[in-house]
Amino acid sequence: MGLALALVGGLAACEAAGTLAGGGTQSDYLVARQALETGNYDLAIRHYSRLMDGMDAQRAARLQLEYAHALLRGDRFQQAAQAADPLIASNEGSIRASALAVRGTARHEAARTRMAEGQTDAETRALLEGARDDLAAFLAQHAALDTSGSMRARTQLISADLQTLG
Repeated sequence: MGLALALVGGLAACEAAGTLAGGGTQSDYLVARQALETGNYDLAIRHYSRLMDGMDAQRAARLQLEYAHALLRGDRFQQAAQAADPLIASNEGSIRASALAVRGTARHEAARTRMAEGQTDAETRALLEGARDDLAAFLAQHAALDTSGSMRARTQLISADLQTLG
């Protein structure tokens, strides 16, 4: 625990400088990735956003996916779904599959937030239906990537949420 706190503290200090010792893209990536993994989503979002400019298409897609994931984990559901959109439209394979999972999860969480606020309107339904469709596409093409079963379980939650709306 102490080591993790020291590392997070070190990362916060790196944020002021913008990089780890040595600087450059690799250091910025390490800061972004570590911030994502330790729950410092605002820091991760800032670093990923800076890194995506000027990257080749393959690396940019991976960074965009991690950026979308940071947005999702930071409860920025609409932004996460929007960040996943171009990845779904322009990629195949695991990048597209992961983007579908991020967008589906973001849509579902946005709908659940709306439902908790008493908003059970057409927009909430559209978010749930979009989430259902995203996760169905993910599972149809890449079910093997759902090793923990979390996407299958989420589809059941979405179905229950849709039934709640009537």
